[in-house]
Amino acid sequence: MRDPLNRTDVEAPEPAERTVADQLVGGDDESVNVAFERCRPDASFNTKRLRDATLRACDLSNTRCTDLVATRVELRDCRLVGIDVSGATLRDIRCTDCQISLARAFGTTLERCWFESCDLRECDFDEATLAGVVFRNCDLRQARFASSKLGQTDVRGSRVEGIVVHPDLLRGAVIAPEQANVFAAAMGLRVVSIEAGY
Repeated sequence: MRDPLNRTDVEAPEPAERTVADQLVGGDDESVNVAFERCRPDASFNTKRLRDATLRACDLSNTRCTDLVATRVELRDCRLVGIDVSGATLRDIRCTDCQISLARAFGTTLERCWFESCDLRECDFDEATLAGVVFRNCDLRQARFASSKLGQTDVRGSRVEGIVVHPDLLRGAVIAPEQANVFAAAMGLRVVSIEAGY
């Protein structure tokens, strides 16, 4: 089995060539070498390729980004509640202090992605492919990974109560000892000490 992903393994975006701040953005099929600050999508938003980009304090809530291809993207303090990235390919993504609850990532491919201190409650990752993904100090309560292989996924330090996983697809996932009871329950096991008298 491979070692868990380190933050330094995730490639950082190249320096931005331009900065877009406090605007509605959309219409461009591709965004490359750009920094977005406090931006929101407009009605024409249809970005399909995002490369070497930084997003700070942007609001993409309820945005549909299906089939997006994003490479070397950093997100900080963004609001992504209800975003739909189904069918997307996300590589070398760093996401810190973001609100991503209720997001949909059905069939999404995530490679070398680092989520830190993010709210991912009730996110749907069904049929997603996770290859070297870390959820560090995140809130994953009620998140769905029912048909996703979690073999290279690290959830240490995250809240995982109510997480939905398939027992056959957990092999190789990295958890902390204090999370073992939650994953055991998700697999239908009961953890009871012998002192309990049963």
